[in-house]
Amino acid sequence: WPKYGVEFNTETLDLKQVFKRHAPLVVDIGVGTGDSTLHHARQHPQNNYLAIEVHRPGIGHLLNEIEKNQLNNIRIINHDVIPVLDLLLPDSSISQVFIFFPDPWPKKRHHKRRLINPGLLDILKKKLARHGRLHIATDWQDYAEHIAILCDKDVDLYNLSGSKACAPRPNWRTETRYEKRGQRLQHSVRDFCYCLA
Repeated sequence: WPKYGVEFNTETLDLKQVFKRHAPLVVDIGVGTGDSTLHHARQHPQNNYLAIEVHRPGIGHLLNEIEKNQLNNIRIINHDVIPVLDLLLPDSSISQVFIFFPDPWPKKRHHKRRLINPGLLDILKKKLARHGRLHIATDWQDYAEHIAILCDKDVDLYNLSGSKACAPRPNWRTETRYEKRGQRLQHSVRDFCYCLA
């Protein structure tokens, strides 16, 4: 943790100091055990990756894998995503955001707990650099419909596949354990890719 962890506080991060270099920043939200983060960080060493996760065992697994693979371009924050984005990250600092298979909260009475909501989008739009990308994947049909409606009506976000359309599954996105679980349940996986106008 002292090598790869970032402690939460209320001061804006100096990203160059955190990563010991200046590079495009990819924020990976809700990384679980970090398999996707690790894959992308290995494939794209030119990028910095900030993994945000609250589940400590998953963070432990990710820390072990970072050390095993001697990766210097990943840092981890163990905290809720909204205050991390709002307080720690400078405006216009993020090149790309990954939100892969967020908790679907399938019961209707729990939908208000879903991560993808207008408040999150408002913060992300402040933190994304111009033409920055927001990439979301889900295997829950009603969540996909919610994402498409919410993001497509936002005038600051441009759907790169056309209005309310899913993106083709990118071959660079590695399969996560949540995606594999969805496939076992015969759920259709949907990707969405938006650009900040």
